[in-house]
Amino acid sequence: MSKTENSFVSGIKIVFTDRDFRTIFISLFIIGLSVGGFMPYLTVWATNTLHATSFQAGFLFVPMSIIGLVVSFYLASLSDKWGKRKPFIIWALLIGTISRMPLAFTHSYTIALVLLAIGGFNAFSFFFALLNDFIVKKQESKSQAGTITGTVRMAFSQGYIFGPMLGALIIDHGGYTLLFLLSGLLSLATLGWVLFALKEDSMPQTSVHGSSKAPAGIPSVSIAVFVAALFIFAGDSGRSMYLPLYITDTLKQSVSIVGILFTVTSVFELVFMPLGGYFSDKIGVKRFFIIGIACQVLYFILTSLHLPLSGLIVLQVFYAFILSATMGVGMVYAQSLSPRQIGLATTAYMTAIQTSAVVSSLAMGSLVSVIPLPSTFYILAVFSVISGVMFLFMKQKSAEEMS
Repeated sequence: MSKTENSFVSGIKIVFTDRDFRTIFISLFIIGLSVGGFMPYLTVWATNTLHATSFQAGFLFVPMSIIGLVVSFYLASLSDKWGKRKPFIIWALLIGTISRMPLAFTHSYTIALVLLAIGGFNAFSFFFALLNDFIVKKQESKSQAGTITGTVRMAFSQGYIFGPMLGALIIDHGGYTLLFLLSGLLSLATLGWVLFALKEDSMPQTSVHGSSKAPAGIPSVSIAVFVAALFIFAGDSGRSMYLPLYITDTLKQSVSIVGILFTVTSVFELVFMPLGGYFSDKIGVKRFFIIGIACQVLYFILTSLHLPLSGLIVLQVFYAFILSATMGVGMVYAQSLSPRQIGLATTAYMTAIQTSAVVSSLAMGSLVSVIPLPSTFYILAVFSVISGVMFLFMKQKSAEEMS
């Protein structure tokens, strides 16, 4: 085995042999199952069970995004001040359970709206802030931060691959009531796993993000990260919302083809997530991240060219590489911009995902009735260019500040 291969394999091995990294990996896999199991079917459930209009079904995501943005920013700031993440993870998982299980029994749109809004506060960003804490604490892991983060991010992708399939199976045999109950139980199972496996003495005892060092309030760099990331993920959300329509309406393919194309991307994520992290360790996090954004611009331009199905299949494999940069390495880059407020930096990046659907739906929804559907992907390419320019001019902290 060459030195390069050995370095890549050892980075992955660390995740599965180190108790702290392994705990986060397993937690994110279960969360991926839970979220992937019900989220794709939320609008269908709202229209069928709650008799909501198409607008009302889409609006369910708006309060969820707003609450997630405001509350997560505030609590992330507190976690930086205290230098602890575990209490926030526990509360987020508990709230996730409480907000999800009652959905199994409600037939009120208003109650569903409130419950989903409460569930907007999630544990996802806190897990990655904690992951960074452990990387900082374990000196031998610093040079492989990208590989470790990419491998751990892969866990969520794995869960999200099987989640929709599991959700469809549950709906066929037990309906939406069983779906939401099991989703809540998976959140509860993650909570139990964290309480059992994440020992208090494994937490960083002297956090570099403690109250004596973390500045008060939300710094301008965190706001800039949120805005720039919002444009990246608006592109990703636009792809998720309108590529299925492109496949079914423009190419006249079946819904099953939609599922196959999205599964192709998810499967190749399992390869590209750790591999992308490894190459970012070698050529630099910022350089790899900017390359990923440039590839995202190319992806949207190519998608807009009225490609046949075979061309779209190739592009979905290509998009898995792009996600390794935007979803995995991008988070490491965001953390490097504000190393003394890791919780805020991570939350700024991750909450952009929740809010991005609003931006992309407004931008593409207003154009889709005016121009051909494939051409609307040009606006997503513009979003990626704006994001790339913003991130390009952001300054990473020095190695001394990072440690």
